[in-house]
Amino acid sequence: MCSIAHHRMVLAALLLATGCATQNLSRSDEARSGAPADPVDDYIHAVMRKNHVPGVALAVVRDGQIERISTYGIADLESEVKVGPDTSFQTASATKIYTGTLVMLLVQEGKLGLDEPVSKYLPDAPATWKAITLRHLAAHVSGLKDNPDDQESAASVAERYEAARKEPLAYTPGERSEYGLTDFVVLTHVLEKVTGQRFEELLRSRIFEPLGFSCTRYEHAQQQGPVRVADVIPRRATTYRFVDGVQRRAWFLYPVHAYAAGGAFSCVKDLARWAVAMDQGTLLTPEMQRVAATAFKLNDGRAGGFGVAFTLGKLRGSSAFGHAGGGSLADVLRVPERKLTVIVLTNEQGLLPLLAPNVASLYMPPLPALDEPGITDAEPALTAVLRGAVEGLLNGTLDDAAFAPRAQQELLPMLRGFGTPENALLPPLGRMVLLEERRDGESRKRIYRAVYGKDVSLKWTFNLDATGKILELEYDWE
Repeated sequence: MCSIAHHRMVLAALLLATGCATQNLSRSDEARSGAPADPVDDYIHAVMRKNHVPGVALAVVRDGQIERISTYGIADLESEVKVGPDTSFQTASATKIYTGTLVMLLVQEGKLGLDEPVSKYLPDAPATWKAITLRHLAAHVSGLKDNPDDQESAASVAERYEAARKEPLAYTPGERSEYGLTDFVVLTHVLEKVTGQRFEELLRSRIFEPLGFSCTRYEHAQQQGPVRVADVIPRRATTYRFVDGVQRRAWFLYPVHAYAAGGAFSCVKDLARWAVAMDQGTLLTPEMQRVAATAFKLNDGRAGGFGVAFTLGKLRGSSAFGHAGGGSLADVLRVPERKLTVIVLTNEQGLLPLLAPNVASLYMPPLPALDEPGITDAEPALTAVLRGAVEGLLNGTLDDAAFAPRAQQELLPMLRGFGTPENALLPPLGRMVLLEERRDGESRKRIYRAVYGKDVSLKWTFNLDATGKILELEYDWE
């Protein structure tokens, strides 16, 4: 589920390292000129053109084999350097795929227990944390309160942990799934205490080096008065944001204590190696991957939106997990039932995390029965307003009047960071069918199936006030 409110080489050496049969898997823009039409290329080119994306790198891994690595466009507009398989993109929150893998490696080795209390590993944890387990932390259900300083402070992991200890809980552990940073700061502290190694060194020694990564690292950026300083990252893609008709450089500054939650720079060939290792079971066993991709069960029995650091969902009826980041600088999606992983990296902010699922859909059969009629809609005028919000989110034409006053202040400004007039992230919206309607006192919920083009299907959930104004909206792939 993607909640809008809380809220992506040397090829011969790569193929040798992953045991793949040698074939021409790397597809550059030049290699494609004059070639037959390819639906993946067509989709990526349309997204780039209509959403102002300078550069993209893409990989498809199936059944332990790298099926394709494709690169498109420009990594840096000033030097006009083109994207290559070893171009390092800022992955933002998609860094959590590495964090989740690391946690499960330590669980696999018996060094951590997901359902052990945090106090087992941190004896000085406050008494209010006695119900919090490692699984609570990794699934964003701990109740730990986020601090706005976490994103800006250059404090160490230990210092941020000390600050977290002094805060009251925001909610009862396991009560709800609430995406946040403090969970991962405390999780980092646990990992470092248990192993005696810094988080970065753990990633390097346990994942990056064993898999032969060559372009995944952190930039160690700091703001020192008026000057920002950071490490040199070879072949770095410059990150942009298209605003008022102009591309501007814009990238996220992650403090070191937040590195488990985001901030890694990575390239498509390294991420493809990770996917191959996951497929082949040389990194995590199939059972450990199943555990990592199992939703946390909340106190009321509902499924949360996260497993062990991974986001969870469905795609064309199959369970899927992964993570996106940076809206959407990185989008990584695994569909275990299909033995399929799709990785899409870009250098443009402001994209909804739709890229990897759309590409993955091209490798999967469509869902049957998308023409089911749904339930009787007693308020077609309300449906028309909500359809306008769905379309407006993507094409940049959101109407304030559709939203409740609170959402106009808190939600709309964020939503307006997405969308372009001719966006190509999804095919044109066709049918929008009401599937379910619920009322709970003054609040209402409406759930719709939206069918885009012939066979792309999303479920949109709207939380509404008593007058039918939008409070929150979120979507699930079907």
